[in-house]
Amino acid sequence: TQSTGNSSDSEYMAGLLSTYGYRITDDPMSADLWLLNSCTVKTPSEDGLRNSILSANKLGKKVVVAGCVSQGAPGTKFLEGFSIVGTHQIDRVVEVVEETMKGHSVRLFGQKRQGTRIMGGASHHLPKIHKNP
Repeated sequence: TQSTGNSSDSEYMAGLLSTYGYRITDDPMSADLWLLNSCTVKTPSEDGLRNSILSANKLGKKVVVAGCVSQGAPGTKFLEGFSIVGTHQIDRVVEVVEETMKGHSVRLFGQKRQGTRIMGGASHHLPKIHKNP
């Protein structure tokens, strides 16, 4: 399930990765790493995410998980050992991808704060790659 915010987060993450020299592809077979962004903590979304992770494993792909499902239930058995970038940390996706490519598991969660003020996720000044439906 993709929400508007989730699609926007995907575009920001793709923009950041592209800016840092990563090639973005829609072809899962040619990708070295799968960045799976899933939203809404409900059974269909969890099942879809679990199936995608299993497929990536079978193909020997590295995996980074983003979005509400991983943020809401990071201790879920099928997420063990995988890198996760929380919804408020997507501006750090490049760091998570780089560490994952080195074979490390990274988990970044939590809300950003500036003093006592809670900050949102991605800055609107980040690069974006827009996907046309």
